[in-house]
Amino acid sequence: MKINDLFKNDIADELIKKKKSDPISIKHFKEYGAKITQIEIKDKNNKYAKEVGNYITIECTNDHNNEEVLAKYLKKILKKNGFNSKSKVLVVGLGNDSYLSDALGPKVIKEINVTSHLKKKKITSVSCFIPGVMGVTGLESSAMIKSIIDRFSIDIVIVIDSLATRSISRLYKTYQLTDTGINPGSGVNNNRMGVNKKIMKIPVVAIGVATVVDVASIMVNTLNVIDKNLLNTNTIETIYNSLDRDNHNFIMTTKEIDDLIDVIALNIASGINLAINPTLAINDNLR
Repeated sequence: MKINDLFKNDIADELIKKKKSDPISIKHFKEYGAKITQIEIKDKNNKYAKEVGNYITIECTNDHNNEEVLAKYLKKILKKNGFNSKSKVLVVGLGNDSYLSDALGPKVIKEINVTSHLKKKKITSVSCFIPGVMGVTGLESSAMIKSIIDRFSIDIVIVIDSLATRSISRLYKTYQLTDTGINPGSGVNNNRMGVNKKIMKIPVVAIGVATVVDVASIMVNTLNVIDKNLLNTNTIETIYNSLDRDNHNFIMTTKEIDDLIDVIALNIASGINLAINPTLAINDNLR
């Protein structure tokens, strides 16, 4: 088994390390005090088993006031997928707001400027939806989203969800934007029907933030801090397989999430509002 297959992970730049022969474009640079990685996968038969499309990772130095960089790159990826001021946008918050580590999507929705009910000109139509989780509703989120798209003639979907990372240092401050959609629960081995262009029949842009990490990754991170010479392929496989065999490879978050999840949700919502309807003041009463 390859190392990339062992860990619970949703973030593309943690998996993809380009070699000369790979049909993949990777660019690294800094902007707004953040580290930006842009990846474009051009071949569906790539060895990473990632969908063809664009993946933008934004690794921030803090968890506050990141809406400008998020807005800039969200607008770029939306425009690549046909977005314009006349587009009808549906923003979907995946997750379960009963658990903070999975509450990001629903919390973002509460801060979005909803405009689809307004008659003002020069305002892009924005609607919102929180589908809940199948364990509560008994319904596939993907099926409900598709029904709304068809009923209201939506042009593009923005979907928000929590992500799993393999690096403790990236928790709460690593954002990923992608136009390949999302498979709810994939980072914790609980795959549901995807929310993507193939199923929705319209472009889907996903925004996520790393909020959880598995125990195997924590152990590997810790050993790496103690002594990098302790780690090799066999050691990493042994750690993962031992934990997985005993069902002890739990998905973890930290106590800081109590304080940070609302801040992160507001950052993402502000970035979406700024990218889609920049002329609207943050404090406009649109509800």
